[in-house]
Amino acid sequence: MSVSFINHNLKVVAVHNIQNEIMTSSYSGVIQDSRTVLLASSITSEIASAKRKVKVIFISLNSATYTDNKSVAIMVKQINLLSQKIGVPIALIDYSDPLYQLLKVLTKSTKIKLFKNIRTARLFLDVKSFKKGLSILVYDEDELNSKSLSKELLHFEYTVVVAKNADDYRELMHKKHFDIIITQSTLNADIENAKSSATALPLSKKLIANLPLFMDTAVETLVSFTGMEAKKSAHSIQRFDINMNTSAICAVMRFRGDLEGSFVLVFPKDIAIITMESLLGEKVDENDTKSLMDGVGEFCNIITGSTKMVLSNKGIKVLFDLPKKYTSLQATLDNIGDFNGIWVDMQLAGKPFYMFITK
Repeated sequence: MSVSFINHNLKVVAVHNIQNEIMTSSYSGVIQDSRTVLLASSITSEIASAKRKVKVIFISLNSATYTDNKSVAIMVKQINLLSQKIGVPIALIDYSDPLYQLLKVLTKSTKIKLFKNIRTARLFLDVKSFKKGLSILVYDEDELNSKSLSKELLHFEYTVVVAKNADDYRELMHKKHFDIIITQSTLNADIENAKSSATALPLSKKLIANLPLFMDTAVETLVSFTGMEAKKSAHSIQRFDINMNTSAICAVMRFRGDLEGSFVLVFPKDIAIITMESLLGEKVDENDTKSLMDGVGEFCNIITGSTKMVLSNKGIKVLFDLPKKYTSLQATLDNIGDFNGIWVDMQLAGKPFYMFITK
């Protein structure tokens, strides 16, 4: 459903489109107080008259221009108030590079999200809808494992192609672009069959059996918004490694419910920069540690959100705490404790990052 609101005196056209519980609106013309009021009013009217519930609003600034910072500040304030009034999260998208620098400051103390484009916005605010359009190539030497995996993926409405053998896999890799490529999935079975005695690995058998969900979701999310190849490369049962010679940003998420434990992601700084630049479509200041930490936190929320959804579909109820972020490996260890866990070496575009799950 698409509706246009026109005020001829102000020469403003506000176009709204609602699809799959998502409203996409455009801010056309110069950003001015009166135009912002009109846009907010038209959004409120459209939501009130809509027959379907709206869960998120994207406001495109692709056709918007600005002449002074004050008007942009007022726009941010009005949109933030609108979001609170109607109880619907709002994200600004399609902004220019100079406008982004201004918005980044103005939205700091608000609930408004900033995303470079609709693709990234949907990934973070509408994960389930975004995932349905992804195409996945699956290859596993274990045919039964390959069939089981593809069946699970089809259940969530992915487009799945299963390679018959290694030659078919290599041919498909060169012939067609896939959003996600899943190989080496026997790694999952290795973890599920890992030693689970209290002295070796203090994790429940139920948690060990579901560890692949954490890993696969991390890979899917990275591939989805960076467009780069991501994969698992190795795993081991060990304590959290604080001896890596790298500057890293870590995020710790405690989970509880039918499964309990701590989920940790370790991003070397160069990987954190890659993910943030892919998210924003902007160059990121490598010294802006706070923004990098916020970006890693947002990414972790997506991983745990997707994992929670998959677990829920299996009848497993899990709640994740908000991520706690650290720039020190020692501080991360102090938070989770010196216990054995599953340490997973992963790669994005050939660069390493790490996952750790412990009690």
